[in-house]
Amino acid sequence: MIKVSIIVPIYNVEKYLECCLSSLLNQTLNDIEIICIDDGSTDNSSNILQRYKQTDVRIKVLTQANSGQGIARNNAIDIACGEYIGFVDPDDYVSPQMFEILYNQAKAYNADLVEESFFVDNQARNYRRKQKNKLNLPTNIIFNWKIRKNYAFSVNLAVWNKLYRRDFIKKHNIKFMNVLRGEDIIFTVKSRVLAEKILYIDNADYYYRIKEDNSIILNQELKNKLKINRFEYFKMFKQSLLDSNIYDVLEKDYKKWIIKSFIDDLLKKQFRNKIQYLKEIYKFLPFKDFLCLFCRFITISIKNNLFSIHNVYINNNKYKVFIILGFQIKIIYNKCRIR
Repeated sequence: MIKVSIIVPIYNVEKYLECCLSSLLNQTLNDIEIICIDDGSTDNSSNILQRYKQTDVRIKVLTQANSGQGIARNNAIDIACGEYIGFVDPDDYVSPQMFEILYNQAKAYNADLVEESFFVDNQARNYRRKQKNKLNLPTNIIFNWKIRKNYAFSVNLAVWNKLYRRDFIKKHNIKFMNVLRGEDIIFTVKSRVLAEKILYIDNADYYYRIKEDNSIILNQELKNKLKINRFEYFKMFKQSLLDSNIYDVLEKDYKKWIIKSFIDDLLKKQFRNKIQYLKEIYKFLPFKDFLCLFCRFITISIKNNLFSIHNVYINNNKYKVFIILGFQIKIIYNKCRIR
């Protein structure tokens, strides 16, 4: 019986693919299948896949027109035969014992979901850093969302440092969204909320690679098709939670999460873009939620010296300088100059 199905979506990653596949073939757990979905690659990735397929019968290769990682992973789940399912991105790699450890722990605790730490590998800066357990999750103790209510939208919403029971995924019909970015967040959130038995272990066997070249994961035509703004994304996300009958229990956490996302976006924008973006958020959020967002944003801005007032004396002239959301306004007497 196949113990673990490892799903790898692939599009134009010839630079990293051999390292990824080799790390999977070298797993100490032999009873695995490696499902590679060639998402319409136009570089040498397809040839690399076929070469590796000839060397090991555990590698299965699916091909599809370029449709994005979400569709690729959903198609792979449909044919997966493993008792558990894991995901690996083709530009990352894993330690030889990763899936043996995750599988043995899952079986020992009869877990629906097992999660572990991971390493951030930045070859450009020549360092590896282990991701910390920022939520202080209990280690080697079964828990679920009802016990750890801050877990659903917590750190690391990716799927690649986790192992999922296949029957659990199938039972709840948990799928990836078909969007350009964040397609796996709904998968993670749903699985965290619906799983009865979750296990966190303090191993770190996954190496998330920070890419030097910011490699393109889709062709431009598909990028344009799948690219949506924040507001459309959150609407789709909410609808997916509603369809699974879990929005009511997650409403508070969901709102906190989208407010945090909006604030993160605002902090990155220039002043005029901030104003316009705030107007768009105002139209999208109920007034009470918008007020909460605005108060938090102002508080963060003050803490980061983005909102302040102070006096400056230059050539015996008194200036009042306002730093408002990163935009400096200098007032001389009754005249206003913007710099």
